[in-house]
Amino acid sequence: MNREKLLGGSKGFTLIEMAIVLIIIGIIIGAVIKGKDIIRSAEQKKIYSKFVNEWQIAYMNFYDRTGRILGDRNSPPDGQADASTCTQLINGNPPTYYGLKNVGLNSPTTNSSDACTYRYSDSEGNMHDISITFDYDGTDNYNYMHVTAIPLELAMALDKMIDGEADGTKGDFIRVASDGGTPLPWIRSSEGPTDESKAVRWKMQF
Repeated sequence: MNREKLLGGSKGFTLIEMAIVLIIIGIIIGAVIKGKDIIRSAEQKKIYSKFVNEWQIAYMNFYDRTGRILGDRNSPPDGQADASTCTQLINGNPPTYYGLKNVGLNSPTTNSSDACTYRYSDSEGNMHDISITFDYDGTDNYNYMHVTAIPLELAMALDKMIDGEADGTKGDFIRVASDGGTPLPWIRSSEGPTDESKAVRWKMQF
């Protein structure tokens, strides 16, 4: 019996056919990976536009209505934000200090039970409860939005949206050591994209 009879009349796949199949598989895998990247980018843009930037807008609107800094719990006000709790930022404690609700403003929408926290799933599926408050740098004299528990991949994406480049050391959206000081780059040799950066600041300009 010859080879064709042993194989039941099948001649098998040619090298060209196998190459075409591998190319198709590669295209499918590439499309899946690209699709995941697009979904992640969309989620990062949503966090910026619906949460982080909305908190900046709330901060500015509060100042427009009151002439005071949101989170300034000093009596009398001194223009310096304190590391306030979410309840203090939203509900205040009139007449000592005021929160968003006291002046007719709403807090940004979120996917968490805490209005100052947003839940984010990183590229490895780990959950991060990103929290926001406002504070003051007494050395360089500026108020800032303090963002905690933010993975570096998201911090870099936000920096690109806010400052135009993902640097971490330039512009208004920066990374600093936990006790302040010189701005730091987003990722150092011992870190990966999903590591949390503990001290991220968005400088508020007044």
